[in-house]
Amino acid sequence: MFDLTRVMSPSVYSPSFSTTAPEPVQGPAAPTEAKPVTKKNDALGRDEFLQLLVAQMKNQDPLNPMDGQEMAAQLAQFSQVEQLLEIKESMQTVAENQVELGVAIEELSDITLQQGDAMAKLLEQSMAINTVGRTGVLEGNTLFVDRDGTGTVSIESSVKGSGSLTIRDSKGVVVATGSVDVSGDGMQSFDLEEFGITPALEGGRYSFAFTVTDDRGRTTPAKTFTTGRITGLRYVGGEPTLLIGDALNVPFSKLIQLRR
Repeated sequence: MFDLTRVMSPSVYSPSFSTTAPEPVQGPAAPTEAKPVTKKNDALGRDEFLQLLVAQMKNQDPLNPMDGQEMAAQLAQFSQVEQLLEIKESMQTVAENQVELGVAIEELSDITLQQGDAMAKLLEQSMAINTVGRTGVLEGNTLFVDRDGTGTVSIESSVKGSGSLTIRDSKGVVVATGSVDVSGDGMQSFDLEEFGITPALEGGRYSFAFTVTDDRGRTTPAKTFTTGRITGLRYVGGEPTLLIGDALNVPFSKLIQLRR
């Protein structure tokens, strides 16, 4: 008979179990994860290039080391990269300097223009003040006659011949005429006395026309100018305005000639 007790005995057939947890197997330490390096851009700089070259040399296969020609080529490449980086930095510096220089020139130009305008305005005001009491000439056909009947007629003509003067009052009525010889030398001035006007005109403001007839009988209108004594100065809109005679206001910039 079989001994069932012996056969079923746990001491013989049952495996032993331990309630104690097994110790972990010690292996090589797991490498720590490197922190990513934050870069401003993905461009390969000189430091990164050199680090890569050194790492390649340190980790090369001892049985199959790096070829000397290949190493020389990489070193040459590094030198070229270094030169290119220096050229790039130099060009950036030059470009920045050019921008700054352009801004400085523009600012200086604006300041110069402002100073020039202020100087020109000051000079114009000073000249305008010095015109008071003198005789001014400007484009126009106004004739100012003083109280004693004197006045000046100014014309411009390239034609030589006999000049004819026609004077009108404020209503357009002809009040006097006269004639005088014209040399044809450009701008000329004549006193009213030279026209032999009788009787003399009363003092006041008139208009006039002037023509020249050459020796062939051809009549040509002459260009006329307003001539009168500058009696005052005032400023209109910041610009100097001259008072000629007793009623004619003329901007100083319109003055063509100044006489004693």
